[in-house]
Amino acid sequence: MRTYCTLILILCACSLQAQQQDTTTRGIAKWHPLYERHTITATTCVGFFDAYRYNYSVPSGFTKNNTSGFAPILLKLEYGFWKNVSVAATFSYDAFIYNFNQVYIGNNGPFTRYKTDAFRAASGGITAFYHLGKLIHVPNLDPFIGAGLCLNNVRYSAYPSGDSVSIKLDHTVTPYLKVGARYYLSDQFSVFGDLGYDKPSIFSVGFSCRFFAKKPLK
Repeated sequence: MRTYCTLILILCACSLQAQQQDTTTRGIAKWHPLYERHTITATTCVGFFDAYRYNYSVPSGFTKNNTSGFAPILLKLEYGFWKNVSVAATFSYDAFIYNFNQVYIGNNGPFTRYKTDAFRAASGGITAFYHLGKLIHVPNLDPFIGAGLCLNNVRYSAYPSGDSVSIKLDHTVTPYLKVGARYYLSDQFSVFGDLGYDKPSIFSVGFSCRFFAKKPLK
């Protein structure tokens, strides 16, 4: 009788352990990263801490004044290329008016002329993103790191140089290095934010819309 009771207890313990393992396994199976291959994600965001604006300098004989304009607009069209890697075509447009003064020496003494420089920069590039969803398990969150290159086409309408101003065109290539995340509000829509180095912005926030996703949110 004692042996029979012992066998029953052992069988009950094994059954409970199997149920716990099955529950754990099912919980792990339910978890999946939000990033998916072959999806297309469109992102629109606004940039802050514009390097063009803050690094604007004037030579001797000129003095800085205020800057007016709008924040940079950034667009991304991203394709889920392979496993945890997506590739995006990026575009940004940056425009502001830089005001400065130039001091002249005339027959009646020094006088000041007020000048404005209308700055415009259109940038396009290619960026690769590595999605960290398999390493960072946060519901509805798609964290990533990105690296790429941007080609910038810049125009100054009155760039100060020497003792005069002139139209200046500039073409540069700059790196894109950022970390960020999307937080999904639904299967399709998410809020977006990133931080790092990009010529038009160090920090940007916006919205994303995803197409052709097959896995719903949990």
